[in-house]
Amino acid sequence: MTKQLKTLSVLVAFLFVFVLFAANQLQADETIKCPVSGKEIKKSDAKGTYEYDGKTYYFCCENCKEAFVKEPEKYISGKSHEGHKHGEHMVEDTAVDPVCRMKVKKTDAAATYEYNNKIYYFCMEECKEKFVKNPEKYLMADEEMVACIVTGEKVKKSEALTYKYKEKTYYFCCAGCKDKFIKDPEKYIEKFCKKDVWPVF
Repeated sequence: MTKQLKTLSVLVAFLFVFVLFAANQLQADETIKCPVSGKEIKKSDAKGTYEYDGKTYYFCCENCKEAFVKEPEKYISGKSHEGHKHGEHMVEDTAVDPVCRMKVKKTDAAATYEYNNKIYYFCMEECKEKFVKNPEKYLMADEEMVACIVTGEKVKKSEALTYKYKEKTYYFCCAGCKDKFIKDPEKYIEKFCKKDVWPVF
């Protein structure tokens, strides 16, 4: 009798786990609408979530999440996307990496990180890791200052020379630095982006 009870207990436990797993799967596959774009998505395919007023909201992309975080009541009220198709977000599609000051397309960002209800975009994982360790160090930086990719010298953004390489904009303190970079871009990207030698802003 004891052996039968043990077997029954194991079966009941197995069935409980199975039912719980099935319920979780059904919940993950539940179809919901992104509150910003109105696009229907599965919860399991959501690109981001955000807790607001005791409720979890799911988003089809990071841009939608960012827009929602800024003005949640606007999207909860349902007045957000009348005549607004997905992909036509009223959010800038470019951002500045707070670590290396490089412009990056939000959709092409190698990494993102949410801090104080704001999403920051990074050109590579290394920049994100530096930011996560000390966000205030980079947020206190003068937004109008950029670093020369060759020397690391701080220079006013309005006075810096620029060069676009692989869809990213790099800044230079002088024409000589720009010429050096053009001859061997990967050398300087490796030196300044992947090693911790960026100037302290």
